[in-house]
Amino acid sequence: MPTYSHSQLSRYETCPRQYRFAYIDKIEVETEGIEAFMGSRVHDALEKVYRDLKVTKLNTLEEVLSFYHQVWEKNWNETIRIVKKEYTVEDYRRLGEKCLTDYYRRYYPFDQGKTLGLEEYMTFPLEEEKEYWIRGYIDRVTLVDGGLIEIHDYKTSSRLPTQEDIRSD
Repeated sequence: MPTYSHSQLSRYETCPRQYRFAYIDKIEVETEGIEAFMGSRVHDALEKVYRDLKVTKLNTLEEVLSFYHQVWEKNWNETIRIVKKEYTVEDYRRLGEKCLTDYYRRYYPFDQGKTLGLEEYMTFPLEEEKEYWIRGYIDRVTLVDGGLIEIHDYKTSSRLPTQEDIRSD
């Protein structure tokens, strides 16, 4: 049965040829964009915050930023590219710090619910009669008061989606 991820479908919507190169012809891309790299490092740090909370360790902001810098250095390599030449590696590193600092200050002490899962793999039918399925990972699943379950998807984009964007996505 055909199973697709959100990124596959988004890539197809953006450029069917790019989709073909990546998912049908399986042409390997040898570079990674700095935005994706920075977003992954922020994601790593937020995952650590909630993993550590499961064993009752509440990290300080300094510990979170230190971890962010460690995973940045560990994963940095020469295949990471910057398209927007007016920005430097340091600009992107600082943007990640700002994302983490803003998140930390907004949600500290991270007691808005009980984390049920981190990086949870999920699948669900898109069209059952045609047997099309969607697959992906949920960054964090949280149980909040009243038995409500929230799904968290961390983003580092400088642009917030509109309500219409969210409804149609």
